[in-house]
Amino acid sequence: MGLMNRAEYLESLNDGRQVWVSGRKVDNVATDPALAPMVRAIAKIYEMQRDPAFEHLLTFDLPDGGKGSRFYKIPETPEDLMLRRKMTSAILSHVSPTMDRFGDETVTPLFVMVDRKDICDSFDPRYAANAARWLDKLARENLFMTSGNTDPKGDRSLQPFEQEDPDLYLRVVEERADGIVISGAKFETGAPYANVALVKPTVGNWIQENADYAVSAIVPLNSAGVRMHCRMPLTANGAENANDYDHPLSGSFDELDTLMVFDHVFVPWENVLFCRKPKMAAMMRAEFSRWAAQGYLVRCLSKAELLVGAALLVAEHTGTIKIPPVRSKIAQLMMHKQAIEAFVIASEASCKPSPGGFTMPDQPIQNAGRIFCSQSYHQMVQLLREIIGGQPVMLPDEAMLIAPDTRGDIEKYFAGAGFDARTRIQAMHLARELTASAYAGRTQSYQLFAETPVFAQENALFASYDTKAALETARKWAGIRDEPAAPARRMAMAGR
Repeated sequence: MGLMNRAEYLESLNDGRQVWVSGRKVDNVATDPALAPMVRAIAKIYEMQRDPAFEHLLTFDLPDGGKGSRFYKIPETPEDLMLRRKMTSAILSHVSPTMDRFGDETVTPLFVMVDRKDICDSFDPRYAANAARWLDKLARENLFMTSGNTDPKGDRSLQPFEQEDPDLYLRVVEERADGIVISGAKFETGAPYANVALVKPTVGNWIQENADYAVSAIVPLNSAGVRMHCRMPLTANGAENANDYDHPLSGSFDELDTLMVFDHVFVPWENVLFCRKPKMAAMMRAEFSRWAAQGYLVRCLSKAELLVGAALLVAEHTGTIKIPPVRSKIAQLMMHKQAIEAFVIASEASCKPSPGGFTMPDQPIQNAGRIFCSQSYHQMVQLLREIIGGQPVMLPDEAMLIAPDTRGDIEKYFAGAGFDARTRIQAMHLARELTASAYAGRTQSYQLFAETPVFAQENALFASYDTKAALETARKWAGIRDEPAAPARRMAMAGR
């Protein structure tokens, strides 16, 4: 079949999938006013794969000839890691600097399963074999695979099996000779215009009572019983109807986060990654970021670069670039960007062999970078707000620039520092999208929680950090010669 091209990708979405936006059923995802701009953005990636300027980054040579999508190649060497970073960076630079979901990171649980084949095989030899076969299929055909990751919230004080409605979270309702049947729901970004979803296990305590929820599978998004309900668009009447001058980001890159409902969906065994295996669910949840976090950090770097650029642009247009306090704040944005780049490059340069013999980024460095990015983005947006001031909440739209009765006043009072009103307003609309819009609010929330909550990232860092070496250093310089054989007995009362 070969790598899917742009036209084939667009056609693949017209497959009978069930998608709703603002209470109406979508007839054609590729042309729907709420979805079409993001479909075009994804389609540009398919164009890039055949562009000589990008082909070497986005594809690789298959062992038996032909080209495969680099999205789906497990890094085997340090060069593979570098090319994977450059691939993601090229897409963000060429398509959109703020796009969060386009498939390169959603595949990484399959990497983990292939890497941990010995563990998977101890449960069922079909599982790792299914993961490897899907990796090969994805690489050869270049399907767009999103996740099925985030759970509905329900009563978060209760475990999945304790919920009043057992189908609130995704679970196995039946095992058959030819496959399984799943019901429940997941939230995910990009689902309406993806081909398949890699459904991840529900988050909970991995106890036997939750076994029905310890399931993972790859599900075509036109499967019978799959319904997708998109969140409300960020702009009225959908991004396609937004003015790109007024909405340079939300008019083109509104990634519609979606509730995916699985209503007794049949999944054949060849698409099942594991079923009713709590220990495998724990492994996937603990390790799926091993390669995915690289893509997250590169995305954070792209956003940081845009914040710096927007600050410089607006400061140039307003003349504040000459003011030392403004330059100081811009320097802080630059420091933030450079720090992210340092995490990315350092984790790659200090790469390690994975348990299965592949190559993975240095996990403590990468995990520290995840925490830094999740915690700091909103602070950088606040710096940009301080640099640009209150102007974004007082901007006219392009219609005011055009209308004969308003054009004169707008052109006079929004010009300055050697720049005309149209140019200054255009730059300020970009700054508004990053600081004072629905797009800005969504991006900040996504940045905070896309890589799981910060406390979970902190746990990952703690687990991956070389605590033994740190303890040995501390004992050496404290003069403690021997490691205690057992923890000291806890005292019954303080002060004893």
